[in-house]
Amino acid sequence: MVFYSLLVLAGLIGGFLAGFTGVGTGFIMIVVIPFALKQMGFPDEEIVRFTIANTIFATMCSSLVNNIGLIIKRNFYIKETLLISVASAISSSVMLLMIVMQPGYTTAKYNVIIIVLLAYIIFRTINKLRKSSPIKERITNFKLVTSGLGGGIVAALTGLGGGSIIIPILNLWMRIDIKKAKSIAYGSIFITALFITFLNIINEPKIPVDYPHLGYLLLPVALPLSIGVIIASPLGLKFGEKISSRYISYIFLSIISIVMIRKIFELFP
Repeated sequence: MVFYSLLVLAGLIGGFLAGFTGVGTGFIMIVVIPFALKQMGFPDEEIVRFTIANTIFATMCSSLVNNIGLIIKRNFYIKETLLISVASAISSSVMLLMIVMQPGYTTAKYNVIIIVLLAYIIFRTINKLRKSSPIKERITNFKLVTSGLGGGIVAALTGLGGGSIIIPILNLWMRIDIKKAKSIAYGSIFITALFITFLNIINEPKIPVDYPHLGYLLLPVALPLSIGVIIASPLGLKFGEKISSRYISYIFLSIISIVMIRKIFELFP
């Protein structure tokens, strides 16, 4: 009972941060879920695939709740969201089937990709924060599609939902305010996560699983996390509306820096 309560708590924390920063629940889940899987006795060779599948599912639940709130408030950007989502769904599906589901995609490779990605995001975000003067948006369809392709690749390879790359791209490359970038990312994260979740359900694990599951979706892990996420995401979204974009950027940096340090330590067991 304590184990599942802790998963709900992790979902609450991840959901709140998702609503607040817009990066999805993934940054918390990629730390919590591998730990939970090890406690449940899963072998290392399958932990990456289960981590990605269940992280993406929790992210999908979080983004669904946040999108409903944005639609009610009429703060939803349909054109930008659709262009990014279609590209993201295509690239994430290809990456999942061709790389993630293959035996060669190990925990070490997974962690290295996470570390490199987060280091780049931290560098670019800090560089932008130094430029305090506002810059006009530079949105094009090509940039939106490119953002979607990149977000889909990241979502499939890491389980982070795509927001970890889409928000920095929108904010840094297209000069979109981070609050607007959050709104656009929520929609694309949901559609991408929905596609990846479907693929994870129809693909069967390569090992026997003694727990209730749908493909790689492990119900004793996914459901408690999702309950917490669904409860806390709207609270984080509401709180984020009252905070300045610059302050949100600092919180965003703090979260991903902690996760990056954690993943570096995991490279040296």
